[in-house]
Amino acid sequence: MTLISTLFANDIDRKIEEVIKIDQFAEESIATEIDEYVVTDAIKRHFIEVMEAYQETPQKPHEGIAIWVSGFFGSGKSSFAKNFGLAVENRSVLGQRVADRFIARARDQKLAVVLKTINEQIPTHTVIFDVSTDRGIRSGNQMLSEIMYRLFLKSLGYSEDLDLSELEINLEQQGTFDQFKAIFQSENGKEWDIAKKRLMFATSEASRTLHRMQPGTYSSPDSWANVANNKTDISPGKLAERIVELMARHRPGHSLMFVIDEVGQFVARDVQKMLDLQAVVHQLGVKGRGKHWIVVTSQEKLNELVSGLENSKIELARLMDRFPLQVHLEPSDISEVTSRRVLLKSGNAEKELGALYEANRGRLVQHTKLSADITLPEVDRQSFIDLYPLLPYQIDLIIQIVSGLRTQSGASKHVGGANRTIIKLAQQLLVHPQTRLADSEVGVLARLDQIYDLVEGNISSDIRAKIASIPSKISHPLAPAVAKAVCLLQFVKSVHRSAENIAAALHAGVDGDSRLTEVREALVLLEKELFVRNKKDGYQIPTPAEDDWDQTRNSFDPKVADTNRIYAQTINSFWSPVPVFHLGDTKQFKAGLMINGRSEVSGDITFSIQIAENAAVAAKLAEELRVRSQTEPTSIFWVFTIDGDIQREVREAFRSQQMIEKRGRDTATVDGAALIGEEKQRLRRHEDELKRRVRGAALSGRIFFRGNDRSPDASASDVGKIASTTLGVVLPLVYDRFSEASAKSADVKKGLDALFVAENLNGLPAVFSQLRLLRDENGKPTFKTDVTPLSEILAQIEARANYGEQATGKWLEDEFSKAPFGWDFEVIRLLALSLLRAGSIEAVSKGVTIDNATSTQAKDSFGSNNLFRSTNLRPKKSIDKRVLVEADENFKSTFGTGFKEISQQAIAAEIRTEVERHEDAISTIMSTLQVHGLPGADVLETAVSEIKSIRRGSEENAITTFNASHRSIKDAIKRAADLSNVLTAPALQDLDRARRVVVTELPVLRDEPDLEEAISAKGSELVNYLSKETFFREIAAIEQAATAIQAEYNKRYNAALDGRVRAYLDALQILTQTPGWERLTEAQQDEVSKLLRQCADRKFNNQTIQHLRSETESCNGRLSIAIERVHQILDGERLATVSVSKFFSGGIDNEEQLEQALTGVREEFTKLLGAGKKVIVR
Repeated sequence: MTLISTLFANDIDRKIEEVIKIDQFAEESIATEIDEYVVTDAIKRHFIEVMEAYQETPQKPHEGIAIWVSGFFGSGKSSFAKNFGLAVENRSVLGQRVADRFIARARDQKLAVVLKTINEQIPTHTVIFDVSTDRGIRSGNQMLSEIMYRLFLKSLGYSEDLDLSELEINLEQQGTFDQFKAIFQSENGKEWDIAKKRLMFATSEASRTLHRMQPGTYSSPDSWANVANNKTDISPGKLAERIVELMARHRPGHSLMFVIDEVGQFVARDVQKMLDLQAVVHQLGVKGRGKHWIVVTSQEKLNELVSGLENSKIELARLMDRFPLQVHLEPSDISEVTSRRVLLKSGNAEKELGALYEANRGRLVQHTKLSADITLPEVDRQSFIDLYPLLPYQIDLIIQIVSGLRTQSGASKHVGGANRTIIKLAQQLLVHPQTRLADSEVGVLARLDQIYDLVEGNISSDIRAKIASIPSKISHPLAPAVAKAVCLLQFVKSVHRSAENIAAALHAGVDGDSRLTEVREALVLLEKELFVRNKKDGYQIPTPAEDDWDQTRNSFDPKVADTNRIYAQTINSFWSPVPVFHLGDTKQFKAGLMINGRSEVSGDITFSIQIAENAAVAAKLAEELRVRSQTEPTSIFWVFTIDGDIQREVREAFRSQQMIEKRGRDTATVDGAALIGEEKQRLRRHEDELKRRVRGAALSGRIFFRGNDRSPDASASDVGKIASTTLGVVLPLVYDRFSEASAKSADVKKGLDALFVAENLNGLPAVFSQLRLLRDENGKPTFKTDVTPLSEILAQIEARANYGEQATGKWLEDEFSKAPFGWDFEVIRLLALSLLRAGSIEAVSKGVTIDNATSTQAKDSFGSNNLFRSTNLRPKKSIDKRVLVEADENFKSTFGTGFKEISQQAIAAEIRTEVERHEDAISTIMSTLQVHGLPGADVLETAVSEIKSIRRGSEENAITTFNASHRSIKDAIKRAADLSNVLTAPALQDLDRARRVVVTELPVLRDEPDLEEAISAKGSELVNYLSKETFFREIAAIEQAATAIQAEYNKRYNAALDGRVRAYLDALQILTQTPGWERLTEAQQDEVSKLLRQCADRKFNNQTIQHLRSETESCNGRLSIAIERVHQILDGERLATVSVSKFFSGGIDNEEQLEQALTGVREEFTKLLGAGKKVIVR
């Protein structure tokens, strides 16, 4: 058995330091960093390029003194810049010069010659710091010029405080600095160089010393402190001037080099900082003429950084010219560095690994391949040997993981992504007790869960605890490893977090089988127990907000009604578009839909779908529906079974719907908006999966029609298509009289147009022959009104009239669209117009009687779908005794008494007189309903139209119209009387108030999250009452509901108003108790408290509930402003206001940045307090 530990050329247990910081200057650290620095060919070329440029400057002075070093995170740009600065400065480290150490490591003759020339001819003073972490940085809005100046002063021994350093520089120039130090020590008992670091006291102590030294200039002990407070301003020009001045004073004959790490991140997206950098480089070049250099690092190339800024592009473009030397390091070197530093193999090991690769090449490549948005390094023989037990792409994953760990909130300070961190992780995989790959057999591979074990301390504690608890809740052996892999892959944005990629990242051995099946099983269990979420971009460890979301989500379980609703929604989706079938190539028939007895989609033939919970229920139900289909011959019955998977998807879809409904407005926070978006995606996934499974269940179900089995065959794949196919089979059986009036729509339209204008029936279009509507009598064509289909239409109109009911076009459409006819609406219009032309019927439209098919009124009424539907059709008869007797009976039924005389003239006169007597009352009530927006006006309007027809027509028309419409007139008279009694002025006022409540107050209440169900129900009742034609029977209930809703609204409004008044009264009390309030004049007190007093007044600016609540929420802020104003009035110039936000403007990503910001706050406060200021925090 060969162990991995025997493969390496070097001792894998030797000590390798953690990441080296650019501003780490301990001699041991510097020596170790240089001695272990791997100088690849690409890095060597870059060093020679910048060193040659630096070497030639004294002979050819120029302004091109800036170097921009860029590279992806982990490419080694910080080490490059630092080692360049240290080698040029050439300090002594552990008894040996840095340049000698560097030359020995680089092993390049040309580089050695250039560097030695620099060390001999260009002595250099260096200032090296990281702009993102250095303690000299006070706040996020500082300019680079000020930061450089502070740290330059520090490197020369001056105070970092600009006012104190300015004092030191001036005293040096006057030759009195030593005197100042002596007097300071005698006054304070301590040395100035130590005391100046305590800024809280240093300013006032220095001011007292100056007063003693020069009482004529500084008349009081605090004279200098009062004038020096933050008065020093540093510009790029002044920075360059001071560098020239102070270098000549302290480092004569030396050049100066600034090495500044992370400048790209510092100036990114901030045009002013970028312009400041441009000005600094320009001024150093102009005033230094090659003696003052600046080297900066950035993750982005300079042109990428500049192009990302929209403003001042012309000025920023000049920055490109200020950096003539631009070095870009590629991350591709990291694999080489790692291989050479840690994973270098012996000769025998290379042969053994080569044979292992060749024996398992196909299996290894297949089982470890990752899908990603970028091209990852592929496994080949040499890269396998060089990096084993790691795979080539794992180096890229580790870089991105470590990079992500650095940028996550709360990351440990020492986490880094540079070469040394990757090298350290590679070594730890081999030797750390948790992984100890070195003790494994050759063939074992490094896995992503092992990398997690090494960086676990840098993962947030809540995620660590969650993953640690997995074994106690899930027994699957691979579940913890899968969760660890998911956690780390979240930091690798370019790699998809799919089951396939997770399995590849957990592949355990070169000759091993794929773990995809195990991974999928583990993911199902992890998702069920809320350890992972399956999101749009792949699996993810839930955040605390997502955990809370999922716990709330899992508390919802659907009731029977909810389940049925979701089934209905799913099945309805199969009916979109509605399944259809064209019968006889003339009319499209639609499939209706009924689910568990509830109608969902209207159609010509209904599919009644029944859902069974299990196979036993389905078998019993299938037999019941087969029998039922024999007694309901116009319906199709479909039964199918749901299983546990379908029920689970229903439950998950319901939970998503509930979360979206209850949290849908929670978009005020980034987390809330994201979770809503993810839940909508989750809902779509569950709905899609539910639709897929229900489709499969339906296609496996059974269909019955008239006792026959019409179930889908095994090849069926679409529910809608099966419905259409079944429709085509049963339609001819259900609509067996359809062929009697079947014609194409275009042919029917031609027939209608011809009939409107034809002087006789000769030469009519072919549709009349196709429908067999004409016969020849005595050589002339006449309509066959005694033969179907005309006889069928005429018989229905006559039967309707005999019952005193109206046979409208709409009624005919409804009647003849049913089975067994199924006739098209256009055909029905043609048949009705043919009967009018034959003189068998007459029509009434808009109060006008039509008995001529070629009249304008006929064209209007029969040419328009809507007008035809409202047109009343009736048989055309001569008035005989039976009609008059019928009119007498109808009159008696309508008005309570019979006619005085049975004659056509007398009867017509009495009918007109009686209907005219009621017309005004009906019209008045109709207008009242219309004016007040109340339902039921259309019913009265129809009756008024018939009354007008009776008044305006002939005697015959008056009698026949009355006989045909007496019931609707009677109903209108009764309804008008009932409404007249109820709709008094107070009642109308109540109804108007109720409608206003529905429009204005009810919507506000429905937006209230804590609205009681009873009030919500009252609102629904009120809306329902006001939509019914019989609303007048519910006046009392309407008034009660409106009053209850209005009372609830008023209660909440008054509560909001009371809350505002209380809040502002309390605020006024706090304000008047503020120390110094009594020292204000009455006018000042009025001015300060004006807004608070106004809002404490119940009558001030009262608008909506939401506005009142907003005013209440603003109270604390307004009180703070008022108290600050009191201090401003009382303290005047002594008052200093500090906005702490500037110290946190760049955000806080880790503890080190937090400590920086707090240090800046503390120093700002101590300096102001030392100057005798009173500080107000904003």
